[in-house]
Amino acid sequence: MNWVFYATTLGTVFFINLILILSVNLQLGLLGLPNLSFIICLGAGAYVVSIFSLGPAVPGSLQQYFFGAFLPFPIPLILAALVGVAVAFIVGALVLYRMRGHTLAVITLIIVLVVWSVINGTPNFLGGANGLFGIPQPFHSLAGTTLGYGFVFLGYVAVLGCLCFVFNQRFFKSPLGRAARALRENEQAAVALGKDAYRIRLIAVMCGGAMAALSGALLAQYSMIWTPSPWSLDEVFPAIGAMIVGGRGNNWGAALGTFFVSIVIGQGIQWIPFVSSDPGLGSAVQWIGEGVIFIGFLWFRPRGLLPERKARWDHSPRRVGAFGEADGSRPGEGVRPLERSGLVSDSAVSA
Repeated sequence: MNWVFYATTLGTVFFINLILILSVNLQLGLLGLPNLSFIICLGAGAYVVSIFSLGPAVPGSLQQYFFGAFLPFPIPLILAALVGVAVAFIVGALVLYRMRGHTLAVITLIIVLVVWSVINGTPNFLGGANGLFGIPQPFHSLAGTTLGYGFVFLGYVAVLGCLCFVFNQRFFKSPLGRAARALRENEQAAVALGKDAYRIRLIAVMCGGAMAALSGALLAQYSMIWTPSPWSLDEVFPAIGAMIVGGRGNNWGAALGTFFVSIVIGQGIQWIPFVSSDPGLGSAVQWIGEGVIFIGFLWFRPRGLLPERKARWDHSPRRVGAFGEADGSRPGEGVRPLERSGLVSDSAVSA
């Protein structure tokens, strides 16, 4: 029974983290944008789903926040995703027009630090460092036991995780996704072909912000408590590291990286025997292990376990008909340029 509960917990954590890694993969993997503000969207989603589920703050209570309301499911979850879009739009409008590369990473890192410091140091705004607790969980009426509800919540997050995965797959294969990949590889060439770099980046960042906010909302619902700690800088690098391990620009790689970092490393560390009773030793060893693995992948396999799949074109020769038409193609297709122009005969080309 304990193993079943443990397995459902791992599955729930996997799908919640997968949604966040898909957000990172959409921005950093597909577009090459080192946008660290995705962690702000994660926190925004968690706080929104909390205050719209807890109701108004009770005077004299241990937790105080500036606003609260009782809204039925799934309205708080939808509002969390919309606020994630709004936060991503605001940050993107401020920094995406001119910022690139390490400059973008530094600016968004500063924004994360400022927002985190304000919320953490303002108790009456969103609970300050104590955060919010007692967050209601959805679908509680469907299961009478803790184990039964674990299966219900696992199915709930699995459905949302699969929907986000399908969305990312469609985005990557869409004309917008191909334009985003072109911007990543050669921005000047893409702009010369008429692509609006700012618009494409902003759309991708907004979609990533919605998924990050959804991940934060699900995490707050599952844990029933939310503090500034889960969306500090400590959570930025494991998310990016999971994408590096799995393979950037590949959603299957993002899923594999999520499993490797969240489950294999995150849970495997507890099986290592420690010689010290220091309670912080396990976390320190986990950070060291993750850092060594990330550096190893960047050095020896920078493309990750499942590298991004490149487009393949059919370069096989085709038989050309009497009027210069390739079999099953439009007139002139499959004919060498000089042959098509009539300047060189077939015999001259074959010679």
